[in-house]
Amino acid sequence: MSVGSAKLAAQEVLAQMREIQSESRKTTGGMNISRQEGSGASFMDHLKNGIAEVNEMQKKADSMAMEVAAGKSENLHETMIATSQAEITFNLMVQLRNRALEAYQEVMRMPV
Repeated sequence: MSVGSAKLAAQEVLAQMREIQSESRKTTGGMNISRQEGSGASFMDHLKNGIAEVNEMQKKADSMAMEVAAGKSENLHETMIATSQAEITFNLMVQLRNRALEAYQEVMRMPV
């Protein structure tokens, strides 16, 4: 079940990334990351929402682990699944950050 949950989380993230990609193709303005009229959520909004989701998953996994450690809960398997999901989403966020940083550095190396 852990692998299935991880696949589901990865599919959700991929769906969000595809949505962001399709929305970015719809915009016609230059490199403006602020919200444009009628274009929906901006890249910054998606980024903030993604970070908030990762944070919430981390908090949930932490609280579940604390409950198991305190003896308030016996759902060890659900705690381990939540912890694994939080770890996977955090690692994905770190990789996305690394890719964005690499892209920025590549743009900065371009001659003007």
